[in-house]
Amino acid sequence: MLEGLEATEIRLSELERTLRIDAEFFGKPFLDAVKCLGMNKTEVLTNVAAISDGNHFSISDEFQDDGVPYYRGQDVTGHFFIEQAQPRFIPHHAFSQPHMTRSHLRKGDALLSIVGTIGELGLVSSDVEATCSCKLAILRPRKIMAGYLAIFLKSRYGQDQIHRLKRGAVQMGLLLEDMDQLHIPRFSDEFERGVEESVKSAQETLNLSVQRYGEAEQTLLRALGLENWQPPEPLTYERTAKEVLETERFDAEHYHPKYDDLLKCVVATGIETRRLDKIVLPIKNGFDCRDFVDEGTSYIRVGDVKHGRINLDSALKIPLTTASIGKDIELQLGDVLFTRKGSFGNAAPVCEEAKDVIISSEIMLLRRRKEYRQNLLPEYLALFFNSVAGNLQAEKWAHGVAFYSVTQDDLGGLIIPLLPLPEQEKLSELMEQSETARKEAHSLLERAKRAVEIAIEEGEAAGVAYLNRGVAG
Repeated sequence: MLEGLEATEIRLSELERTLRIDAEFFGKPFLDAVKCLGMNKTEVLTNVAAISDGNHFSISDEFQDDGVPYYRGQDVTGHFFIEQAQPRFIPHHAFSQPHMTRSHLRKGDALLSIVGTIGELGLVSSDVEATCSCKLAILRPRKIMAGYLAIFLKSRYGQDQIHRLKRGAVQMGLLLEDMDQLHIPRFSDEFERGVEESVKSAQETLNLSVQRYGEAEQTLLRALGLENWQPPEPLTYERTAKEVLETERFDAEHYHPKYDDLLKCVVATGIETRRLDKIVLPIKNGFDCRDFVDEGTSYIRVGDVKHGRINLDSALKIPLTTASIGKDIELQLGDVLFTRKGSFGNAAPVCEEAKDVIISSEIMLLRRRKEYRQNLLPEYLALFFNSVAGNLQAEKWAHGVAFYSVTQDDLGGLIIPLLPLPEQEKLSELMEQSETARKEAHSLLERAKRAVEIAIEEGEAAGVAYLNRGVAG
């Protein structure tokens, strides 16, 4: 009768401190992880790190475009180094309030998501002032290296323990008081330092990636005559009734002189320009879906298009395929994605790994016309959209109340400078170097994580050998 079912028998005396008896807590993968960890020397998390959480007070009214970074639960998803996220910001006076002191972050803190998407982790890798919300636990290492602790928590054995300890009814969560049951394996200083060095190497390599992308942006602005451009800030400006009626825009910000001034600078360089709708095929929106599953097709939302790339690590899954949705939005290599709503104006070229994803309805698909496929590179087009030259044009036409958005017609009217192909190729090369460095950083972190798992499963010597092979390679 029980054939094919998974059953676990546990003695009453073996129940943990809170006497949990839910079946999920005793799932076979969790018990296997506990057994494997039990074969190693371990310390509980509360012995090696101070634990607290972030701000519990209402603060959304203080959010602004710059200031002190305020990290939220979603900011750790897909970002091992938290500085790579795109947080909200608060003014320094809010950050300095007495009740905020407990949530001030320090270099080396690990931020663990404990509400909603549980188990995501970001490592604070700089001394920049920052804080976070109560949806993140702040793990401050005391007698353990920060990189090693963060890598273990990202490993299978860290994640299995985290997900085993979560509890709740409507919304699952990981309680701070339960973290005294989270065991951290301890190895020799040599091995833990080797993992720590891999994390530092990954951070340096990721910094190189950011540097190369910054070089591409600066090279582009220099070519467009915008390297030292500052937007004009007039106290007043006027437009005729005819202009207002023709554009059907009655908001003053739409007519700010900075938009015209930017285009004048670009035109003054003598570079040929075209409207976007003359360059690309009819613009399409993606597909709206809210049915998320553990396994399925990657579903790219606005937050997954950042820094000129499509972040597949943070993408949710949906139980559909491009062939089943009844909409012709299958991606091709060379397409460019453009976010149209909320965080509008972010763009990324479609890479080989992203061809089989489905894009949300808040993302627009741009596909170059045949006559432009040889002399307009997708990497350049995405870089342009992400630069001030593209951002301000999108900002001019964005509209809305709670969430700003850009329509297909408005996007089609953006003016695109057609840089000579050799200059586009130089920009594309810098972006390729940036992406190569980013992938190398990711590989370093994955290798460090696997080395820790091997050390737990096969012994420290095997973990050291695996880690050293990566260094030698």
